[in-house]
Amino acid sequence: MEIKSIQTKKIYKNIVEQIVYLIREGSLKSGDKLPPERTLAEMLDVSRASLREALSVMEIMGIVDIRPGEGSFVSDLNVLPFISLVLPLLLKEGGIEDDFLEFRMLLESCNIKLVVKHADENAELLNELHKTVLEMGETVDDPDIGVKLDVKFHSLLFEMSGNVVLKKVYEYIGFILERTVKFNRSKILEQRNRASEIFNYHKQIYEAIVKRDAALSQSLLEKHFELINEAM
Repeated sequence: MEIKSIQTKKIYKNIVEQIVYLIREGSLKSGDKLPPERTLAEMLDVSRASLREALSVMEIMGIVDIRPGEGSFVSDLNVLPFISLVLPLLLKEGGIEDDFLEFRMLLESCNIKLVVKHADENAELLNELHKTVLEMGETVDDPDIGVKLDVKFHSLLFEMSGNVVLKKVYEYIGFILERTVKFNRSKILEQRNRASEIFNYHKQIYEAIVKRDAALSQSLLEKHFELINEAM
């Protein structure tokens, strides 16, 4: 496949655009493994730091799967419709990771108030939330399980909202949220003791819901996102 050297500003965006182009025109297909990091950086004439940034963004968007010890692969999902949807975001100024995080905070901050309001109607889901929190505590040092449980926790909150529109919104953007959780946790867990802090916030949010304290639930959720933002 033919790859052009990149010499422009906003390096990571140009890298993503070129990989997306190769997928669109068929040079790269679902399941294909990308060249090793050093080789790909040389082919693109970019630094490995810029390449890693681009790979992180593409992982969030579901364009590539990064498998530790194996390499980076074009996603097995049908990524073309998704690429068409999110590619314009890459052209904007600023970090897309920050925008995704801000979007999650705004959405979930409103959602949590509905969760508390409808908690009495969702005993089974509240029990499932409790089990998820207990599991998070038992596996706090396992990053892979931690990501899955983190996603499950927030998914349950949307399910408990009682709002059909919010639940539908989550169905549409759930994939993006899952990718941001994975990306954010991987960055945070590079710092010691952060895993315990993340767990404690989830535990406290659950306990505030049990107490039917909407204000406290919302405050804890926002502090949870502040922790993520500070650690990024």
